[in-house]
Amino acid sequence: EINRRSFTTDAWGIHSFEKEFENRFSERFVLESDGKVVGYVILWVVGDEATVMSFALDEDFRGKGLGRFLLSSAIRELRGRVRRVILDVRKTNVRAINLYRSLGFRVVREREGYYSDGENALLMELELP
Repeated sequence: EINRRSFTTDAWGIHSFEKEFENRFSERFVLESDGKVVGYVILWVVGDEATVMSFALDEDFRGKGLGRFLLSSAIRELRGRVRRVILDVRKTNVRAINLYRSLGFRVVREREGYYSDGENALLMELELP
């Protein structure tokens, strides 16, 4: 439900989430409040690189620093195992871009027509010491 409400296009279906539990590269993190999942981040860890595949926070919990907490916690769990974390973000998603920049991500390049509606994506990268 969080994914569906967060992504009007390119949202994952339930089958995509179920497959993540079978994927040996998949690492999943959730944030709960009062026993309810309010956010998640799914990363694929391949070699010394992690890719954020999906990341969302329930809209009722946004703007409180919880997304930053969740993503930074997931990255902290990967330290020592990966050299960098990469992700794609819609070029118009200023709120997410600002969050990623605040965590140290930088724009590597722009991917034209990346999303199904034709919008460009920014490929962002975080080098881990």
